[in-house]
Amino acid sequence: MAKVAVRQDRMTNNISASKLRTKKRSRDVSRTVVAGLVVVMIVQAVAALYLSPIFAVTPDSVTVKASPLCTESQIRSFIQPDLPRSIMRLPVARWTDAICNLPVVKSAKITTSFPNRIFVEAKDRQPLLVSELGMLGSCVLDSDLVPFRLAEPTDVTLPSLVVQSGEVQPELGVSISDTAHVNGVKTIMKWLNEHSDISVASLNIQNQHLSFVMKPSNVTVLLGTPRRLDEKLDSLEILIEKRPDLLSSRKYAAVNLFSDEYPALVVRSNSSEKSAVP
Repeated sequence: MAKVAVRQDRMTNNISASKLRTKKRSRDVSRTVVAGLVVVMIVQAVAALYLSPIFAVTPDSVTVKASPLCTESQIRSFIQPDLPRSIMRLPVARWTDAICNLPVVKSAKITTSFPNRIFVEAKDRQPLLVSELGMLGSCVLDSDLVPFRLAEPTDVTLPSLVVQSGEVQPELGVSISDTAHVNGVKTIMKWLNEHSDISVASLNIQNQHLSFVMKPSNVTVLLGTPRRLDEKLDSLEILIEKRPDLLSSRKYAAVNLFSDEYPALVVRSNSSEKSAVP
């Protein structure tokens, strides 16, 4: 009887193992079928994105935010030759670079929206200074000192940037090799924008020194090197509060701020006053 019982146990175990293997194969087949269906659905979705007309971007589905200097027609001239095209295959980086290469454009942004819309926005460079650039003549510069168009009669109100140095010869661009001087000009213009009561006729770079001429008083503010420029401008602000006639009177020739701790006034030779430290 013992032998019969052992054989029955073995048969039962074999049957159970066979059932388990059958269930495992069924599960594996089911998983394979499900995975295959998922792959097919993904392929169909990708194909739809690339081939379906629903996702095709056309000139009519492009929205352009034009600016005064960079017109809508200019922007569309870079985009429309590549259309219609799937929203997944738009050469956005190439379009952005092409728009940014326009001299008047400071930055460009292109965004997409499903199923087939794109939005383009370009920001103009803002006029800040005028400078004589050799062969180019009188050009308008933005806050980065980049020339982006020729000066017009209406730009007469802008301050001029005058570069007078044997080491700097601007011809086809603002060739200020010293980054400190570029940053110095930016700092001065930022300070002037915060003090709307102070008008400037010109900014000057001469022999590594910075200065600017206030109008209508025609007083030259001598700043020296760009070192500690913020402190020097703070000293100038305090000095103007003490002597507001610096902005209008013609009796002063210059304000010497080479040292921000000891600003000095230089009186014109035909004035009855003498040079003094306020």
